Amino acid sequence: MNEVDNQIKKYKDTIVMAKGSNCIRLNQILLLGCLILLSACTVVPVEDRKDIPAKLPAQFFASDMSEWEISLTWEQSFPSASLKSDVRALLEANFELEAARARVEQAAAAYGISKSALMPSVDANAGFERSREEADDDPDSTETDSTISFGAALYWEPDIWGRLRARKEAASLMLEEKQVLADQVALEMQFLLVETWITWHASRRLEDVLTAQQTTNMQILELTELRLAQGDGNSLDVLQQKGRMASVDREMPGVVSEKQSAANAYAVLMGSFPGEGVRPADDWPVLKPLTTVSSPRQLMAERPDLRAALLALQAADHELAAAIADRLPRISIELAYTESGSRVSEIGGQTALRFASGLLAPVFDAGRLKSKADQRKAEVRESLAILEQAMLTAVREVEDALIREKALFDQRILLKKEIEIAEQTVGKARLRYVNGQETFLPVLAALAKLQTLQQDEITLKRDILTNRCRLLRALGAKWSRDRETF
Repeated sequence: MNEVDNQIKKYKDTIVMAKGSNCIRLNQILLLGCLILLSACTVVPVEDRKDIPAKLPAQFFASDMSEWEISLTWEQSFPSASLKSDVRALLEANFELEAARARVEQAAAAYGISKSALMPSVDANAGFERSREEADDDPDSTETDSTISFGAALYWEPDIWGRLRARKEAASLMLEEKQVLADQVALEMQFLLVETWITWHASRRLEDVLTAQQTTNMQILELTELRLAQGDGNSLDVLQQKGRMASVDREMPGVVSEKQSAANAYAVLMGSFPGEGVRPADDWPVLKPLTTVSSPRQLMAERPDLRAALLALQAADHELAAAIADRLPRISIELAYTESGSRVSEIGGQTALRFASGLLAPVFDAGRLKSKADQRKAEVRESLAILEQAMLTAVREVEDALIREKALFDQRILLKKEIEIAEQTVGKARLRYVNGQETFLPVLAALAKLQTLQQDEITLKRDILTNRCRLLRALGAKWSRDRETF
């Protein structure tokens, strides 16, 4: 602030108001030239934020994969052609994205307003005045006088301290922030669409498994009833199998309702009402474990929310510079030219050229401008804290997704072995029951175990796919490499 105070004192000693009525004097021309030179070289400094991305760690702690400079894409994990087509349709039809685009247009208009403040404003005017007065030599008569005038006026405020340029740059950064936030909305909607797509397919698969289990249970019930009729079984075996069938039947309504809810959510994301025929297609992929992952340093460039937070911080820095410049003197320049006459044919007979320059310096405002600058400083600290917290959260989200991905793939291997053992157990138990070597209870227990594992397999596949979605969202991945946006 000492440097700013010295500048204020220097320009208070050197700048004087100059006024002219019909001509522009030499000292006014010199003053105008000095102001133009000053506006080009004197600005309030703005904080440099180039070192912010370097605060991110060099690699992910939870990853033993090799780092890859080329970013992952959604298309690598979800190659479905219909899903890709739906994602493209989503970007056109989703109303959340439409609202985000409208916010971008608002920011563009605000930038245009800030940009125009740097340029002189020129106004044209036209007037007609008619007056009637008593004649000096005859009180009973009047004299009528008409005046028609045309003119133009120019007003310009030289941006000596960079106040207007700072506000223009802040508006430009806020426009870019809105564009990046629109990308963030697109990423979130894309994530929700794929997650809903996975949920629908999981429910459909679980419905198919339950239907197959109902068929198997019915066959076993017929077998137990046949053995009861032949005198080899007992009624308890029949009741136990009927209980197992009722348990499977009870799960079916919940699965069907979940599938329908997913279809409704999918349609709404696509900009349609539920039941209008928009539903997921194809089948879900079989994922393989990742072997490469991008560096944490790429998050700042890849994640829209981090870029938006950085842009918001930079915009706040420029708003602070503008608030400091508000406390410094301002220079204004006005130039007006008018032609007038009593008739249209006489317009131009009277001309007037006026040049005026002035200095406006805040003297006493009860601390308003200082409080405004303090407010902007606090907003800068807030924006910096938001950005640093967002960086921590972004790294944590990737770390969590990587840890869970490894755990889920390990579970898949173990579950596959467990299902193989359960299938062998059911086969041997049924054989011993048919041969009369065992009661029906071992068969029922083995069958219940197998059917539960089959449902767990569907749930685990869904969790693997959903976690991959979360990882891609945390990395800020685009759908494919041939697309610049989401």
